[in-house]
Amino acid sequence: MMGYWGWGAGPWLGMWIIPVLVLGLMLWMIFRGGHAMPHCGERRSGQESAREALDRRYANGEISREDDQRMKQEIKS
Repeated sequence: MMGYWGWGAGPWLGMWIIPVLVLGLMLWMIFRGGHAMPHCGERRSGQESAREALDRRYANGEISREDDQRMKQEIKS
């Protein structure tokens, strides 16, 4: 007689639950509740562009007018 050790549906159930949980976790990590990570080349909110940083530095007196204009020309090219 083949032995029945009382495992029931446990192993079979685990074979479906664990992959579903792993897939759900992967999808959650990718989309993070609808807030997908920015793609390459996109700025995150709150992060200033190079031109904005130059304008801020010039306004604060950190760089001279000549340096500001030269750096803006470098950004354009």
